[in-house]
This record gives sequence, C-alpha cells and structure tokens, in this order.
Amino acid sequence: MTTINLPIFPLPIFLLPQGVTRLRIFEARYLKMVSLAMKNKGFVIVTHDNDEKNNTVQVGSWVEIINFDQGEDGILLIDVRCKCLVDIKAITQDQDNLHHGDVAVKNHWPEISLDQTTDKLATSLCKLFRENTELSALYPKQHFEQADWVVARWLEIIPVELAEKSLFVNKDSFNQAKQLLQRIILSEDKI
Repeated sequence: MTTINLPIFPLPIFLLPQGVTRLRIFEARYLKMVSLAMKNKGFVIVTHDNDEKNNTVQVGSWVEIINFDQGEDGILLIDVRCKCLVDIKAITQDQDNLHHGDVAVKNHWPEISLDQTTDKLATSLCKLFRENTELSALYPKQHFEQADWVVARWLEIIPVELAEKSLFVNKDSFNQAKQLLQRIILSEDKI
C-alpha cells in the first residue's frame, strides 16, 4: 500500500467521500497548510473532538480545495471536498506546529443503489437541501439516487457524537449506518 505525506488538520468535523464543507482559515500554520495543499495534493482532516479523552486518530478525510472566498471579516474561507478516506500511519509536527501524516488510501463503501429505506432517507435529505440553500450550494452535483451518497451526507450532518460517527469509516459499515439513520431520521418523520 503506497503512502503519501500530507498536512493534517484536526477538526471536530466528520467527512466521508464526496462530502463537502466550508472552513475558516486564520491561523498562520493553517494558511501554510492551504498553500501546501494548493501546490501538492490537498490535506487530511482528522476528526478531533476537544471534549473527548481518547482521540486516537487512525483515519482521516483526504480533501481537495474546490473553492476560495473571503468572509466579511477578511478571513479566508475554503470549500473542501473529501476525495477518499485514508489510514494515518504516522504523524509528525514541523517548526510551525503544523502536523503532517504518512497516509494510505482506505477503501470505503461502494456505490449502492437505493432500497425502500434509503429512498425515504433520500426524500428527507432532498427536502433538507431545498430548505437550506447554504448546504445545497456546497453540492452543485447532488446524488440523491445513490444510497451511499445519501447515507454519508446524513451521517455528516446529524447531531451525533463524533466517536459514534467514526464507527462508519469502515467499508463494511454501510448497513449499520443505514439502520442508525432509519432510527433517527425516519422515526422523527412519523411524528
């Protein structure tokens, strides 16, 4: 398995393949990270929760920068999309306190067709996207016909502990993720 060294950005964000998020970049070390990411192949977001005692990072989201902007406060805004998940083999820190990791691509869910449950999840997600223009704007291409895409987007946005979400980074975790969402999302739709 080939490894590559990439900058690491610890954040309380959970992002699966094809997921998009907007980041505010203001610290010097992360401005350096953006510069390195533009020259090279992106960077890795590792799910890190400051409130959790055990943040033993082993998997991250390899992201590419897809858009730049500047907020009204002058802070750099970047939109990033997850290319794939990666296993993190080793982490070092440079003189600017920026972390770097040796990473290898990790297989995740294959493309999965909709079934009865994921079709209902897709309908709910589509409604959420229509109601939330900021979220919808992050995804010019939306794939409500793909169960894996629908389940991944729901996992990214539901208010569940990051530690629980991290259970769904394995390639065989799709059915468990779907069952969790069925309990949370579809049971709320009946109320």
